[in-house]
Amino acid sequence: MARPKLHPRKMPRQERSRAMVETILEATVRVLLARGYDGLTTIAVAERAGVSVGSLYQYFPNKESLVALLAERHVAELMTCVEDALSGADPSNPESAIRALVRAGVDSHRIAPALHKVLLEQVPRIGRLAKVMEAGQAIVVKLEHFLRPYQGRLVVPDLKVAAFVVETLIESLTHRLVIEQPDFIDATRLEEEATEAVMGYLFGPRGRRGRRSSPRALKG
Repeated sequence: MARPKLHPRKMPRQERSRAMVETILEATVRVLLARGYDGLTTIAVAERAGVSVGSLYQYFPNKESLVALLAERHVAELMTCVEDALSGADPSNPESAIRALVRAGVDSHRIAPALHKVLLEQVPRIGRLAKVMEAGQAIVVKLEHFLRPYQGRLVVPDLKVAAFVVETLIESLTHRLVIEQPDFIDATRLEEEATEAVMGYLFGPRGRRGRRSSPRALKG
């Protein structure tokens, strides 16, 4: 069975065409959120966008190519949040960098939480979509590079393992907070708890900050 084409047929060059493509992509998001990936069709998108199916097909051969471009843009926004956090960190203070990374994780998930959830849970990982959604692997590489100057202080001997665990921990916590349980704990409390957990994992008990004597209560 042949794999669906995931690249747009062409990219718009004129302002009018670019505006139409943006309208089509916005309609794709609305239909995707309303019907899910299985219920998404090019006909439904065209109707929602107010354009003909023929106009849509000028740029997108199928629904997979629409979703792939949405995913590509979404992941690029997530990566920008992470890159800004790491590039702006104080190299002499790893705790500030970890804290900034946790905050970036929360901020990135808040960009489009409903879309993020659908892309993560419903969209099949095939071809270009699989590659686009491999943001975690790219973040692990960046974390490994970031941690290298601290290697002599780390209690975890393998940098790749350390980077993988840190990325997984932060991604899991921020995803649960923003996407699944937004009312369970506030972002400030999560930042404190996640930073302490990561610092303890990387640097051991001496690298951890003292526990608060009276931690803030959970929301609700």
